[in-house]
Amino acid sequence: IQLRPAEIIKIAHAVRKFDNCKMLVFGLGNDSPFWCEINKKGRTVFLEDFQPWFDKITGEYPRIEAYPVSYTGNITQWRALIDTPAQLKIELPGEVSGNTWDVILVDGPRGHKFSEDIPGRMSSIYTASQLVGQNGYVFVHDAERRVEQAYAEKYLGAEHFVEKVRGRAMLQIFHFPASSAV
Repeated sequence: IQLRPAEIIKIAHAVRKFDNCKMLVFGLGNDSPFWCEINKKGRTVFLEDFQPWFDKITGEYPRIEAYPVSYTGNITQWRALIDTPAQLKIELPGEVSGNTWDVILVDGPRGHKFSEDIPGRMSSIYTASQLVGQNGYVFVHDAERRVEQAYAEKYLGAEHFVEKVRGRAMLQIFHFPASSAV
């Protein structure tokens, strides 16, 4: 698990606030069974764009509910795309788009280097803002990076910002009280 205890505790605390929590995770990894265990009374769904990684993890953990997704832009386009939500939309399976989610963790897709072959997390952050339910939480990992910061501020909003938690990277927490969910 790449997240540190301080980050995990915040996410687990949010999950436990909901009976039968619906948790959506952008990014599939070796930690996926851990998130399913944290949310064992609810439903945890993963979205992954990197097909070899999707095949590897779902092959190792066939009980995980995961769906492949595609992103259209790349991280080098982040400035041009920030004010164009129509271009940030992701085609999601109905099992995802037909729900609102109590807890959303944005930890994918890849955004670790500034390259045209890296999608970045612009669409994930935008999509999280559209799918978060009443009283829900959105967690953005690697939030010390400028792209994640800019998109979280634009689409999740300063009014929903709760706190930053430092672990291996920065985790930003946003809460959408029932009266202000987007």
